[in-house]
Amino acid sequence: MNEYQYTHQEVVQIGAKWLKQVIKCPVIAQEIRCSGSREIPDVLGFRSDTSFLIECKASRADFLSDFKKPERQGLCSSLGNYRLYLAPKGILDLAKVPEKWGILEINEKGKIEVVRFLQGNIYCGTSTPETYKTKDPFFHESDIRKERSMLYSLLRR
Repeated sequence: MNEYQYTHQEVVQIGAKWLKQVIKCPVIAQEIRCSGSREIPDVLGFRSDTSFLIECKASRADFLSDFKKPERQGLCSSLGNYRLYLAPKGILDLAKVPEKWGILEINEKGKIEVVRFLQGNIYCGTSTPETYKTKDPFFHESDIRKERSMLYSLLRR
C-alpha cells in the first residue's frame, strides 16, 4: 500500500480530475446532494449522452460499507451509465467489485491506473441502440430522473 494515506476528499479530487482530463466530461459534480435522489455520488460526470459515477474509497472499511447501500444491492435505481471504484492501490478487494464496474487505482505517484475499464473514447449513452448497450461490458441503465435532478441542482448553485 502507499506510504501516503489519502483522505477521502483527495481521492474525490483525483477522480474528478481524471473524468475531466481523460474521459473529457465537461460537467462534473463532487459529493452533490439533491432532492430527487438519496444517493450522494462522490464524483458524477456528464457528457452529452452519457454519465459516469465514481465511488471513491480511502479505506477498506469504506469500500466494504458501500455494498450496504440499496443502490448496490439492486433495491433501487442508481446513477451513472458507467460506474467505477477509485481507491489507492491495496484498498479495494478486486474480487468483490461487481463485474460491470470499472476499477481505478491510485499508484505511488498519485496517478490513476486503469485496472478494469474500457479503453478509448467511445461510450454508450441513453440514445445508443440496444445492440451496442448489451455488448458493452460496463454499461448500466441509469436513472434519468435522478440524474436530471442532479443536473438541475448543479445549475441552481
